[in-house]
Amino acid sequence: MTFYASQAEAETDPLILLAVTRGFIEIKNQRVRYVLANTRTEDWGDPEEWVRCRCVAWLVLERDYPAACIKTEVTVPRRTPSDVADIVVYTDDTCRTPYLVVENKRAALRPGEKAQAIEQLFGNVNSLRAPWGLYDSGDESILFDAANFASMEREANQLGPRERLASQYDRQPVFAHVVGEEGDIQPARKSVIESKIRFAHSRIWSGGKRDPLRAFDEWSKLLFAKVHDERWSENGKPRGFQVGTGETSTAVANRVHRLFEAAKGQDPAIFDDDVQINLPDKKILEVVRALQAVSFVDTDVDNIGAAFEDFFGSVFRGELGQYFTMRQIARFSVAVLDIGKDDYVLDPTAGSGGFLLEVLLQVWHSIDRAHPPARRERLRNDFALSHVYGIEIHDILARICKINLLLHHDGHTNIEADKSCLDSVYSKPRLTPPRGQFTRIVGNPPFGDEVKTGDEDLLGANELASFALAEGRDRVQSEHVIVERCVELLQPGGRMGLVLPDGVFNNAGENSNCPAVRRHLAKTGIIEAVVSLPDYAFRRSGAQNKTSILFFRKFTLQEQSRFTAAYDTARAVGSEEDVAIRAGLVALRYRIFMAEAAAVGYTATGAISSKNDLYVGSAGGMIADSQGGSILGEYRRFQSDPLTYDGTRSPDCMAIDADAAWDAHASHRLDPKYHLFKREEKTVTPAGWLRLPIGRVMRRREELARPETAPEETVVVMTLSQTGEIRPREAGKGRNPPEWLGMYFEDSPSTWYSARSGDVVFSSIDLWKGCISVVPANFDGALVTKEFPIYEVVEERLNADFLWCLLRSRYYQRAFRAITTGHSNRRRTQSQDFEALEIVFPASAEAQEELVAEIFEARTGQQTARENLRAAMLAFSDVIDGRGGEELPDVEDQEEAEEGAG
Repeated sequence: MTFYASQAEAETDPLILLAVTRGFIEIKNQRVRYVLANTRTEDWGDPEEWVRCRCVAWLVLERDYPAACIKTEVTVPRRTPSDVADIVVYTDDTCRTPYLVVENKRAALRPGEKAQAIEQLFGNVNSLRAPWGLYDSGDESILFDAANFASMEREANQLGPRERLASQYDRQPVFAHVVGEEGDIQPARKSVIESKIRFAHSRIWSGGKRDPLRAFDEWSKLLFAKVHDERWSENGKPRGFQVGTGETSTAVANRVHRLFEAAKGQDPAIFDDDVQINLPDKKILEVVRALQAVSFVDTDVDNIGAAFEDFFGSVFRGELGQYFTMRQIARFSVAVLDIGKDDYVLDPTAGSGGFLLEVLLQVWHSIDRAHPPARRERLRNDFALSHVYGIEIHDILARICKINLLLHHDGHTNIEADKSCLDSVYSKPRLTPPRGQFTRIVGNPPFGDEVKTGDEDLLGANELASFALAEGRDRVQSEHVIVERCVELLQPGGRMGLVLPDGVFNNAGENSNCPAVRRHLAKTGIIEAVVSLPDYAFRRSGAQNKTSILFFRKFTLQEQSRFTAAYDTARAVGSEEDVAIRAGLVALRYRIFMAEAAAVGYTATGAISSKNDLYVGSAGGMIADSQGGSILGEYRRFQSDPLTYDGTRSPDCMAIDADAAWDAHASHRLDPKYHLFKREEKTVTPAGWLRLPIGRVMRRREELARPETAPEETVVVMTLSQTGEIRPREAGKGRNPPEWLGMYFEDSPSTWYSARSGDVVFSSIDLWKGCISVVPANFDGALVTKEFPIYEVVEERLNADFLWCLLRSRYYQRAFRAITTGHSNRRRTQSQDFEALEIVFPASAEAQEELVAEIFEARTGQQTARENLRAAMLAFSDVIDGRGGEELPDVEDQEEAEEGAG
């Protein structure tokens, strides 16, 4: 029995502490609060309360009675109004059928006080008609059978101390899953695993009560307990992670909490000692019931990986800046890096662990193929435990990553949690100091965040000034310094593959810092390859960014020496840095592989597709031996002989000398779509056609408009559609003025320009979407802002209708996408890049008209059909409501309206 000599002693009782952790008891400000079927607050300074507190904890935690079926201070019928029962346990959630009545007293009572307390207990037991009564004073307890004896009996019905009270209403559960016997847990298919993951997460999520990430964190705790149960349960004994027949939710939850504590003790690498499961008992029971029959330990790791992938991709849509990387991209990146069992691998922003899982799977596969069965398991374990590392700043994602790796049979012990890869102090020896420790780095760093001077969350013990790419800046884009840190972490000759936003490869302005990133890469290693991904690659996760994969090899000591010698020589004679870098590239004489993937094995919605330009898969989701017709196959062909590699059109691949790539654009852009188009541009000239740069065919028109000088006059403001149609911008929408009258331009923040019939006009931020057209006669004099460059056609041989069709052609739509910069949904086109494009056309105006006549005939027919459809729908509507030709106003397009406001 327990006797407390002081309040402090009571507060340190392990059982009471556990009850506080579980949340059904709270002790604060000299008050104790019981969160049970009823909620009451009592004086914690009363020694009798210490006894009741521990008794409540004991009933729930030791005897598995649900807190939702327990009340304190229960009014007893047919007794004086002031007479209440200290504790009543009920058999039902509605608390209508009493099961046990408890009378609590302070310790060390005199005999007369004890006898009076027992009489008080029986008065309450008999009035409530409960079958059991318990007297408990801390230092002594007596359990009474009140159901099978006369109401005045006090001796024969004593069963002994409270330990004689049966657990959970004396129900003896039957368990279905016994270790090693028929009916024991079994591995499952991917679809079953995914279904159970989703079901468990939905129950924990509770319709949004918990955010998806925290809900999955709680799910991970339960899964951690289950994996421990699977690994350590003994033959012939029931599994702990299951629901027996007739068990209370509290009995199940108590067992799972104990499993979780045991798992933390066995493997402290995932959860800190003070982390607890924070779910109601009923939620725990629901999840246990859903998962109990499946063995996660014995299920094929690829089935688990695929199930997790599908779940993460649909549930985590950009929370906390994290975007889930589809397995196809991770698989391709790892395959290109050709990782072996002797490599040391790091994902600097590990997230949920997708890249590291792929590393494990591919290396394990290569071990299985290269080594006899007797050695495979040892080699696989050695690689997972000693060669695979990750850093994840978000503590919940780090735990999810560790659980994910644990399910794939280890590798979780080397995840550095709650740290940024930009920090300078780590707990893992291989990460400290953060330089020269890894032969391979792979991942998808978060981008779009700024790292500022003094940002302790992202920099930790480090300083922004320690990064070369932050020189002279008090803030920098996160992906820029992450790239620099990855280069630092590589050993000489080490390789990395990072998914990066296209702005890193093509943004031209020095303010963007992107040219500085490209210079840093050129000065520190070999840019082996850049592979462009489709716009939709991360759309399923809620991201609209255009990305590419950079494959990079840090200089060996000899390569660094050769580059530095050429660079320093050029600088010594006064050459600017870009010229000196070019000299270093010439000295190294290497080529860069570039490719553009149109298909990546899944659609924009995330549905699996058989079309995959990246690689050819095989059974079990691995990489096939034969990679013909894939980018991976072309890259391997390039690697075998870079100097003679001639590229291919399907998939779109090429190789270019590093110095030629450096010279191809003033900003030294590296995006494949640009270089692949430039390769094609040199070859596309139909027989007999002329080829001239746009800068010679057109010239920029900047005819300043001052509509405010004629306040009463109506003006036309035009907008461009992605189909090349020009239409009036509607007044009164969004930030547009209520009328397009000159007076509304008086305080306009924008500068306005007039376009003339026959001019070419395009949207500088949406040209890549097709927003370019030739101004028709009915829009002569229409206005646009500076975001819509206007070009006057000065080549007299060009027919306006032909030019409209030419700009809409597949070739030029590809050209416009190739020259844009940036990675967001609103990418910018620079005028100099537009003017550098070359126009091809027949010299004869008649030949031009003949080529496009059928197009304009179809266009006119389409417009007529639209008008006929509109008239027919109005006539039909009039039959229904008799409102004639009345039309509903268009639903406001806010984005378009704001564009128009300039």
